[in-house]
Amino acid sequence: MNIKILSSLKNVSENRHNALLIGTHNGIFHIDEVVACAILCLLYCRRPIWILRTRDDAMLAKCDICVDIGGGKYDHHQKGFCRTRKDGIKYASAGLVWEDNGYILLSLILAKYFSKFKCNIASVFKTFDDSVIALVDCEDNGIDVEKHCFSFISSFLPLWFHADFDNPFREVLETTITVLEQELKTAIAKNLSKDIVTENWNNTDCFQQGILEIPAQTIFWTEPTIEINTSVKNQERKINFVIFPYPAGGWAAQCVPPSLENKFGQRIPFPAKWAGQTDKLAEISGVDGATLCQNGCFFARASSKEAIIQMCELATKNSKGFWEKVCDFLSNIFKKF
Repeated sequence: MNIKILSSLKNVSENRHNALLIGTHNGIFHIDEVVACAILCLLYCRRPIWILRTRDDAMLAKCDICVDIGGGKYDHHQKGFCRTRKDGIKYASAGLVWEDNGYILLSLILAKYFSKFKCNIASVFKTFDDSVIALVDCEDNGIDVEKHCFSFISSFLPLWFHADFDNPFREVLETTITVLEQELKTAIAKNLSKDIVTENWNNTDCFQQGILEIPAQTIFWTEPTIEINTSVKNQERKINFVIFPYPAGGWAAQCVPPSLENKFGQRIPFPAKWAGQTDKLAEISGVDGATLCQNGCFFARASSKEAIIQMCELATKNSKGFWEKVCDFLSNIFKKF
């Protein structure tokens, strides 16, 4: 990305060669204008971008866009400014830039990285504003908030005995652009993952006996599976395990947590006697092809899909109480008649 940081327009050629000129204030940089500039840099990444850091009104008037200064639509410091979201959270420059450009930027990210998928961009736009951009705005407006993905920005400020703010601004902007793009990709991926998990759950080829097949471990499956389990009363429709092809070969399974509050727990763990086993696991479990069970009994691997399914089935059977096992036994007998 071709980005140039300027402190003045003096001695700068008027011929900008299609460069986008963004104006913002000099001196101490704040979280909101750094994020706002990062949004614009990603949006106009195919153009050279010049960022002018000044408080000279005449120079700012020559900019294509001004952020956090200049009296334009992205300056929330103007007298009488009182724009708020529907929930009452006041806008700062990041939110104002996001409001105008976020939908377009998400559409570009979707086309670049997820061209084979359809996504509810409006939903991602709103979620990202609520969970990230609104926190940035709150912080700049003096409201204490929890840490978020851009909380690192203030750590780039120079120490009190350093007078240079432009080079640290460049450094933090480059980092923020990288983080912003990754966070937007993640936001879209989470939205798509929910649809994939739900579709597979409704597909009998992918879901049987509490075992859900998903395309990859890195799909964001935790929240969607917990939401499904919370919403359904039929125990047979609840998801206890997700299985997936393992990148290093074979298949793997992971136990679904009982809740978001207990996301490191398991609805059904793998048997305790399997914990930490590798070479002897096939013998101990009775599953030909079983290769690993993590010490915490929440993750297991096998050489084949059939073997990993069998391991999940054994874990389910092992978790049942005495009377449940008796009922299953009688049920199997009656099925034969």
